[in-house]
Amino acid sequence: MFQPVDRQAFVWFAALQVRSGDQLRVEWIDPTGTVQTAADYGTLPTAGELCFTSQLPIAGFAPASQPGNWTVRAIANGAVAFSRNFTIAAAKDDGGPVVTSVTWSGEKAAEIDFKVRGKNFQPGSLVLIAEYKPAGGWRYLANLQPRDMTANRMTVRYAGLPANEYWVIVEGPDGRMSRPSQFVIATDGYKLPIVAGVPWVITQGPYGTFSHWGNSLHAFDIAPRSGSCVVAMKAGIAYTHDLGLQQDHRHHSFGNYITIDHGNGEYSHYAHLATGTFVVKNGQHVEQGQALAIAGNSGYTLGEGGGYHVHVSVTRGLPISSMSIPFEFEDLPDWKRGGGYRTVVSTNESPLCDCRSRRAIVAGGSSAEDQFSGSVSVEQWWNDIVAVARGSKALEVTLTWTGSPSDLDLHLMSPSGRHYASYADTTGYSGDTNPKSFRVPDPEPGLWRISVEGMRGSAPINFGVETSAAKPTGRLRASR
Repeated sequence: MFQPVDRQAFVWFAALQVRSGDQLRVEWIDPTGTVQTAADYGTLPTAGELCFTSQLPIAGFAPASQPGNWTVRAIANGAVAFSRNFTIAAAKDDGGPVVTSVTWSGEKAAEIDFKVRGKNFQPGSLVLIAEYKPAGGWRYLANLQPRDMTANRMTVRYAGLPANEYWVIVEGPDGRMSRPSQFVIATDGYKLPIVAGVPWVITQGPYGTFSHWGNSLHAFDIAPRSGSCVVAMKAGIAYTHDLGLQQDHRHHSFGNYITIDHGNGEYSHYAHLATGTFVVKNGQHVEQGQALAIAGNSGYTLGEGGGYHVHVSVTRGLPISSMSIPFEFEDLPDWKRGGGYRTVVSTNESPLCDCRSRRAIVAGGSSAEDQFSGSVSVEQWWNDIVAVARGSKALEVTLTWTGSPSDLDLHLMSPSGRHYASYADTTGYSGDTNPKSFRVPDPEPGLWRISVEGMRGSAPINFGVETSAAKPTGRLRASR
């Protein structure tokens, strides 16, 4: 049995012998039989075993005021795989204080007035404010005397609070205490991490059922629907972590990621990026809206389309695993706490918002020509040669064009005949993205062949190829 003040309810389970195309959905059903919230994992990848965790937030959310018998169930390929029942207890009505809402003006100031609404407030009542700390639970900050009070409303003033999640509890003069009521103070100045005018979908917001609890409590997962370029939410210094990672179901990692230091004690993080697609350098200053990399599925990701999305959060510590803090998108003013699946369009504009070329890393925003360029139609191939020097740490090859990620395919052939492709050796492969890239660590020295294959489309497709290798003198080139 869960109490109304309990933080959350969890369900853990494993799926065995998962086949590509299997569908999974976890539903939390309230006492009326209504699905209160759900985690829709969409299409799963092939795996011998996948472990899942889903949560239902209770304290401060609707379930705290919906006592009774609840059900959590997993639906696999349209059929109920299992269900479990549990109970949320009713809050005791002992005539003591009850808090129904906590609001404030939203203005950042040295001191903030909070409006506390509810019932059974009496002279001599105190307002307790607590701060959420994942390592140690709730930490009380202050016991405040109301500035004014009626039986249903109080006003209290407190020194400006930093962005975080807080609880308010009213203690009556006889010692009876209200159930905690949650409020959030968010930091601002951020915009959605997507190019202006391009629709994406928020697949998981703060307090998300899939995985947004603990240090990731205030994070967002945003998935591409057209375009896949991730841009900076706010200006700062970028720290890049292209670790060459692909999707990994064994380790719960953020995959390849970028952190931006905004110079005010806040850091934004962009996780699960596609390897080989970074268009900013480590230590580079980036503007708001500037291209960073392509959304991918590196690290621990699941779901529709292989799990391609970007996980973004804001912290007060440089490590991406630091505790997230609440933040607001200026171009998403009507987002509600606990909001779910939703299509969004950004206003995050910048002349440096193009992920399709490494031109974005050229100082001052000036252009640089692609190392190679060409054009192919369906079933046509383009080929060229690059020279990889002995001792090279990596061979990076990026293919860019205007169109769908499935229009062109990229192939590499090493000097010894090793074939790198979407259906061959996928070491360092970005996946079905545009740009499409490989980052091969410790490559063989010698001449490598780069090939571009036309896959779809009714007209020739123009493309560019850039590599970390050099064009050999007197290189051979063949196309058909």
